[in-house]
Amino acid sequence: MASDKIHDIESESLLPSSTTQSPKHAPQSPAARILLWTSCSLNILFFVLSIFVFVHWTGNNQAIQSSYETGFKSDLDPVKSEVRVIQTTYTGGVEVDEDGHFFTTHSANQYVGKPSPDIDIAWSKLLRGLNIDLDPTSSNLQGRTFAWPESGFAFTGLEVYHSLHCLNRLRQALYPDYYDMFSNPNDPDREDHIGHCINHLRLAIQCHADLTPMEWKLSGNKVVLNTATQHTCRDFEKIDAWAVERRTRFEDIESVKNGSLIVVD
Repeated sequence: MASDKIHDIESESLLPSSTTQSPKHAPQSPAARILLWTSCSLNILFFVLSIFVFVHWTGNNQAIQSSYETGFKSDLDPVKSEVRVIQTTYTGGVEVDEDGHFFTTHSANQYVGKPSPDIDIAWSKLLRGLNIDLDPTSSNLQGRTFAWPESGFAFTGLEVYHSLHCLNRLRQALYPDYYDMFSNPNDPDREDHIGHCINHLRLAIQCHADLTPMEWKLSGNKVVLNTATQHTCRDFEKIDAWAVERRTRFEDIESVKNGSLIVVD
């Protein structure tokens, strides 16, 4: 009998009472619901702002890394370290004398005027870095330009020299009796070459889009453009020294010397 009582007591303690109520969550108060909604909204807003700040920072960082001062993605990689920005005052503008006659300042005369050996030497020196050879593995040129069969070096150049070359060709075209530049059958004819150069210079000028304001001055009763203004420029002398050091030595390239390869002007 005692064992039966013990068994009954244990059974009662192990079996849940039918009258036991399951715990119920108390209903949220309006203040708690507002607090929860506010917290979720702030989390979403913080997430959106974080994405905006990250995108904005990334864009600014890319702009800093690619600029007129440091070089753009399209610039030749090895020369970027030579880029330095300087202030340059332009010369060679048209002036008006006391009698109302036009003249140009003498500082630009080494590159312009009637043909002479001195002018040709000045342009030849200016264009020494027109063509350069580079190891394609040390630049961003692999598969993009012709490589010499003798050395495997990439045949390239900087566009600033292309523009200067075109400008010189236009200068020479003004004096056809002095310069016989367009009679080579391996080169484009006069009209095609001049047309190309005009269009190339147009594109280059628009591409660089110098935003320096034009300044006008009164000379007598004539309103004349003052071209002796300061411009922000890349230091051409540093770039030129880099290019000249790597200039293509056509005299050492056998395929050019024997005529099996012709570089079109």
